[in-house]
This record gives sequence, structure tokens and C-alpha cells, in this order.
Amino acid sequence: MEFLLLWMDNLDDALGALRHLAPRIAGFVFAIALFVATGFALVASTQITLAAIAVIASATLIESSRRRRLQANSPTNR
Repeated sequence: MEFLLLWMDNLDDALGALRHLAPRIAGFVFAIALFVATGFALVASTQITLAAIAVIASATLIESSRRRRLQANSPTNR
């Protein structure tokens, strides 16, 4: 009987830890899947994939520079 109680306690602890870490685990799995999909796309259709990556990178750079300008010009920054 004590064995079953210890086993259930360990199972409960493991499920609690899994519930706590589930968002991080899901994010890691999503990042790995995105990495694999990007690698596959680069092998399958190089030109289209590189163009899409360039568009995404330039949009990210433009957005970050826009946010920096807005932050520099904000009245709370003076």
C-alpha cells in the first residue's frame, strides 16, 4: 500500500512539473519544427525561401528602427 502511495505522489509531482513546464516545452518543439521547416524549404525551393527570409528580416529591421525612433521622440523620454 505504501508503494502505491509513493508512486501516486511521484506521478502527481511529475504531472505538476509537466503542467508548469508545458509552455516552455511547446515553445521549444515549435522552434525546432520551424527550424526544420526552414531547412527543408531552403533545400526544396532556395530562391523563394531566401526571398521570404529577406522580406521578413527587412520588415523586422524597419519595425525595430521605427520603435526606437518613437521611443526616442516620446515625451516620457525627455
